[in-house]
Amino acid sequence: MTGFSIIIPAHNEANVIESTLQSLLSSHINCPLQIIVVANGCRDDTADRARAVAKATGGPIEVIETPIGGKCNALNIGDRAAHYFPRAYLDADIHISENALQSVADAFKDSQCRVAAPAARHVYSGWNPILAGYYSLWRSLPYVRNSVMGCGFYAIDRQLRSRFVEFPSLTADDKFIRNLTEPSERRVVGNCYSMINMPETFADLLKVKTRWTYGSLELANARPDLNVNDQHRYKGVIPHLLLRPWLWPNIPAFVLVYLYSHHAARQKLAEISPAIWERDDSTRPMPRQTRPAA
Repeated sequence: MTGFSIIIPAHNEANVIESTLQSLLSSHINCPLQIIVVANGCRDDTADRARAVAKATGGPIEVIETPIGGKCNALNIGDRAAHYFPRAYLDADIHISENALQSVADAFKDSQCRVAAPAARHVYSGWNPILAGYYSLWRSLPYVRNSVMGCGFYAIDRQLRSRFVEFPSLTADDKFIRNLTEPSERRVVGNCYSMINMPETFADLLKVKTRWTYGSLELANARPDLNVNDQHRYKGVIPHLLLRPWLWPNIPAFVLVYLYSHHAARQKLAEISPAIWERDDSTRPMPRQTRPAA
């Protein structure tokens, strides 16, 4: 069937799910749209808020609830309910540009395209100049700008979906999908974007970076056959930095975060404990009932 299905795994996302859905409903696309919110293990009213948006707007939103928390389980539940290809997977706190859905759908007109994502627009709203410098360096790097990972939204076609039975129980679902493809099969769509709010404190950044690194190491151990599609990722980084001396003062912070996250991730992996889905709550608004009085 021709259309576009979007699956949103949502765990305690009451503070952001409404704005995310409104962002999707404001998008322009010339085919049927299916939005599936999988509220998993929620202890808040994420599902009720998603249903309220569907009722108020008449939008093509379906809400599925499961008492079992976990992103991969939620992805698989949503996947089984999806009707269309391309099929996208969206984090519950991501906003996209109005042309993102159509632009990503158009990317699949290229017969070689298996996975596509909008360009990432990383937003830091904090005031720490060292952290701001870190983000300035990090988001300038070629492997960040050209990656279909880390933008909170990626879409796949039917052929790529046939390469796996279901999402495995891994932390890095986006990297699993990326590594199922060869570089020639990936597309970053530059005329649109997804907006990602970056951690506002170093503590939150270290948690998130440790989770990302853990996910990469976990995937490399679980599916070493896919490592062939993850080579040369850092190619060009040194020349890139050498030609941009204004970024040099940010290198110490970048190296510190890199070393800490890799050390912490390797320790966690050595413990062989279930992966904890660390997320950055510093960019999520406080629940309305706990906001301080003006």
